[in-house]
Amino acid sequence: MKLVDTHALGACGAIHVGSSPAACTSEFMLNFDPTILQTIQQSGRVLVAADIQSSPSNGAAAVALVSGLNQAGIQADFVANGQLDDHWSVLGSFNQPNQSLASEDFIISLDLSRTKVGQIKYKIEGERLNFLIKPSNGQFKEEDVELLVGRLPYDLVITVGVADPEVLGDIYNNNSALFYQTPVINIDCQTKNENFGQINLVDLVASSAAEVVYDLWCALQWPLTPDQATCLLAALIYDTKNFTTAKASPQVLLAASNLIREGARREVIVNQWYSAVALPTLRLWGKVLSGLEQADNGLVWSKLDVGDEMVSDIAIGQAVERLLTGLQDAKVVAIFYNLNQSPEPTVSLSLLKNQASLKEINQSLSQTGSQTGVVIYANGAMNLREWLQEFSPISHGQMISFKSNLPTSSTMELILPLLSRRLSEIN
Repeated sequence: MKLVDTHALGACGAIHVGSSPAACTSEFMLNFDPTILQTIQQSGRVLVAADIQSSPSNGAAAVALVSGLNQAGIQADFVANGQLDDHWSVLGSFNQPNQSLASEDFIISLDLSRTKVGQIKYKIEGERLNFLIKPSNGQFKEEDVELLVGRLPYDLVITVGVADPEVLGDIYNNNSALFYQTPVINIDCQTKNENFGQINLVDLVASSAAEVVYDLWCALQWPLTPDQATCLLAALIYDTKNFTTAKASPQVLLAASNLIREGARREVIVNQWYSAVALPTLRLWGKVLSGLEQADNGLVWSKLDVGDEMVSDIAIGQAVERLLTGLQDAKVVAIFYNLNQSPEPTVSLSLLKNQASLKEINQSLSQTGSQTGVVIYANGAMNLREWLQEFSPISHGQMISFKSNLPTSSTMELILPLLSRRLSEIN
């Protein structure tokens, strides 16, 4: 079967392939060879891999896609470089992704062209497994034996929101042959996507990978269940901040309308994410707001005091995400919080004066342990992980978090100017 590489197409003329319960919303999706649809429909077992660390909405879109494949009679497995937190309980009872693939089979292959097998036995002796193979005629030679590593049982891989397979970590590193030997459909909307698939459904004007999944769903003419529609709608709402950003295009709004028509539970999503606010979250908002400061370049920051059990990366991230809807011109929000009340080590001040690198400072203080938690949220397409790679930050969608061995004041003294410089470069 010929696989078609669509590369990173923008909006272009559409070729409609049949009808479905919900019409496709973008001009991008249907401008491709129908063999793409055949590639999916003729697959026996599919691996769906999502980049949840980049955005949890990729996980929600992948959940829907796995369900749709199974519903179409195609066995599908789900892997991702992370888990969906409680924030995504709106998806219902769908299974969480696996974070690794099963070990590949080890195969001992025996050439039977000259000699046939009469009897096979095996025996475990100590820490060794020995196979006893008795020929029916003649004898086996050493060159008749070949050792093979079995392939994983997939005839198609579909990636969701994966700009580069390496972001999947061990899923890719331990199974790179699978991605090279198996056809890959690459679904994404990021400009940094490497177009690594045999088929690249990379729509640069889409709001999210979920929007591309939705249009593919329509092209496949799959019916939508309310649970599947809820998954896709939740992803669209997340990536557009409840349709309040520039990503909320007419195409996205039409897709959302169609998904609601198919039973998507919008009220459940909105009530959980935007309406109902728990008391601990409100208290955390108060703490963040009381120390809030803002620069002219769109950098906003706040410092929290130690000793509050509510303080965690996820709790702060969710609070900041909600606060952003009410902060005009905020581009980057940084929250710093104490992890202990130890006095500032004098070495940090010396290093700061000598303008040592962030990496050097952090490593030199490793014996002190982490002293400061940092959560930074980008209100836009900014590579926060690259900006602060010295601290090996963990991604949570548009948010990163990390721990600093510096005390809070010193951490702020280093991080805030760096963020300001980066913002000035892109403004």
